[in-house]
Amino acid sequence: MSSIKPLNKFNSIFSKNIILNDDIKKLKQNAWDLFNKSGLPPSTNTTELWKYTNFSDLKKIDFDNSYKNDFLVKDNINILKNDQWNNIFIINGFFDESQSNFSNEIVVENFSNLDKLKYLSNKIGSIADDSENEFISLNSSLMQDPVIISINDQKTIKNINIVMITVDQNSNFCNFPRVFVEAKPKTNSTVVETYINLSDVESKNLTVPVVEYLLEEDSKLNHKHIQLDSGKSFLFHFDRILQKRNSNFISTSYSNAGFLSRYDIHSNLNGIDSNCNFHGLYITDKKQQQENEISITHSVPKCSSDQMFKGILAGESKAVFSGKVLVKKDAQKTKAFQKDLNFLLSKKAEVNTKPSLEIYADDVECSHGATAGNMDNSMLFYLQSRGINEDEATSMLIRGFAQEIIEEFDDENIINFLGNILNNKIKKLDIEGII
Repeated sequence: MSSIKPLNKFNSIFSKNIILNDDIKKLKQNAWDLFNKSGLPPSTNTTELWKYTNFSDLKKIDFDNSYKNDFLVKDNINILKNDQWNNIFIINGFFDESQSNFSNEIVVENFSNLDKLKYLSNKIGSIADDSENEFISLNSSLMQDPVIISINDQKTIKNINIVMITVDQNSNFCNFPRVFVEAKPKTNSTVVETYINLSDVESKNLTVPVVEYLLEEDSKLNHKHIQLDSGKSFLFHFDRILQKRNSNFISTSYSNAGFLSRYDIHSNLNGIDSNCNFHGLYITDKKQQQENEISITHSVPKCSSDQMFKGILAGESKAVFSGKVLVKKDAQKTKAFQKDLNFLLSKKAEVNTKPSLEIYADDVECSHGATAGNMDNSMLFYLQSRGINEDEATSMLIRGFAQEIIEEFDDENIINFLGNILNNKIKKLDIEGII
């Protein structure tokens, strides 16, 4: 009997990939062999990781490969862009160099440059482990146009805008963006990592981005993650970070859920005196499901981390928060804090939250916690008593809950952009019956 699982529907996609470089071909083949041992999750080895995820709808769909699209970024007003930034556009998994613009402060290399494919192959997959879960191995096997961004200039703060766009094709399709970002020693950068699904047809799409970050000694990276989904798609987004001595990775995320979405971010604090913060806001409505898998590994002494996520749930939607801090035996003097806060706007909304600490060192300062609550009727009454109608009062309370995270984006253009999206989202939320 063959060891290949039923989801060999991806076989035809893999067979169509034309690989002109032996190193890349080997990388993809190894990942493909690994994926075929399990198929789509959950496998016996990853059951706990996908405990609350229902893959039944995804497994019913046959997907075609994505192809290069003539989508024009400049014609779309819903995309966060700034001519003063280094803009990297990836459309349906392909790097679009003609529409991207970047300075000599960074170096951008991609699959189309055959002379540098060996360098690409040595970087891609060095942080995101294909054996970790099924979707990372699927991305490695089916990626078509990996991109490497190197931040070299130490003199100025670099603003990099990585925009991954999914646009319609004629059938159900899948795409697998792959990016590697390397922050050289003593660099200071801001990376805005945006995923936007602009699909407006009934066909389904599966998008699995994997982004790897390498922070060299004394580097700082201010990371902004924005997920704007159409509400109909499947999205599994993975960020993997390796931090060296005295590096700082400060991340803020905003997620509008798709039909089934997952944001999965993990940092390995592998250098003494390194620090990372993961803060985020997620919003679900109707029958959407948003999952957040947030994990930090403290491998060495004197490192710190902080996790704080907020969820807004309406309709019959579901959310999953799984936060983990692993403190290894040698990681003394660790400081790690973790919190998940949820605002339930419907009686049918559901959140499963699991903050956890796994500690093997004895000289640490760590805490974790989670809450879930409904609308504060007394506060709602107070606002109405001041002449504010019920709808506006409700909106004010929701915005007040979300604003703390929105403000952490710390850029006026981004704050205004997300503020408008949030306000439009609030108007459409199914919150009937909570008061």
